[in-house]
Amino acid sequence: MHARALRLAAVALLPLALLASSCGDSTKKLSLDRWVEGLCKAAADFERASTAAGNALDTADLADTKAAKAAFSDSIARQRDAQEAFRTAFADLGQPDIDGGKQVVDAFQKQFAENTRRTDDIEQRVAAIPDRADFLTEFRKIADAVGQPDFRPRLEAVARDHPEVNDLIAAIDDDPPCARTLFNTGAASEAEKEAWVAGICTALSTWIGALESGANRLNRAVDSATTIPEVERILVDFFEQGLADTRALKRAISQLSPPPVRDGKAIHQVFLDGSDDLLAAMERLTREARSIRFTSIDQAMAESDRLASLTDQLFSEAAATFDRLQDYDPEGLDDLFQALPECQF
Repeated sequence: MHARALRLAAVALLPLALLASSCGDSTKKLSLDRWVEGLCKAAADFERASTAAGNALDTADLADTKAAKAAFSDSIARQRDAQEAFRTAFADLGQPDIDGGKQVVDAFQKQFAENTRRTDDIEQRVAAIPDRADFLTEFRKIADAVGQPDFRPRLEAVARDHPEVNDLIAAIDDDPPCARTLFNTGAASEAEKEAWVAGICTALSTWIGALESGANRLNRAVDSATTIPEVERILVDFFEQGLADTRALKRAISQLSPPPVRDGKAIHQVFLDGSDDLLAAMERLTREARSIRFTSIDQAMAESDRLASLTDQLFSEAAATFDRLQDYDPEGLDDLFQALPECQF
């Protein structure tokens, strides 16, 4: 585990742990949507401040246990400062105007108290690591023993007696970055992001490979054809198979769940729209291939080349649709598209 990995691990241990019991004192009420919006904004602000606080570990010499402990202590101190803003923001929210709203705030306060004890425990355990011990080995033991904070179990317990709280939980889940902060869904979210990217790349590479193979077969078959009906049949077969392959592309993308990022639904919709555009274009070409009639073998050869070359435009049309992805924050999806083996085609 190098310095950045340690920083991420340390920050993962500390989130929310410093949200003291002074939170949620306000008696005002907000609609569920507005309350969750405010909560998630505060969580996002905290996440940024928490990450900045963790930077104290970036330059730490982890081979020097004494220095690593000092860097970790500095990180915790900065984390405590970051929590002050979170505490204030949460207190200002009041409570959600739903059945069980007060119990929701109580659940947060109980988890805050548990998290404070957790942070104190972490700080004491790290400080107690002997200077001659291997810091990374001891730190991993502490991380495994302490675990990670999670508000979901307490909220689900409230929801058993107050079902409207399930809507609040769902609203938090609908904001993946917020859910990662409050519900400890980071690891699962990363796996889900990888699964989505791998699914998209597998669907696209399968479709592209099928079209390329079909085009190669078409060229060989047309070159050896000797009659007009034979060329017509070969051309129709090519486009009907391409249509089936494009339908399979659309089906594969439709079966994927959106990636767990803030703009996940919109990003996924771009791929759905792209597959719709590709399917519409392939249906148009297939209809043309079915209706065309040749008057000479030379015309048949020329027209087959023309129609087959139009499939190349499908890639350009798809690229134009996918340009819309620039409007959204990928939150690491772009890195996965570059890194995953399924995307290397």
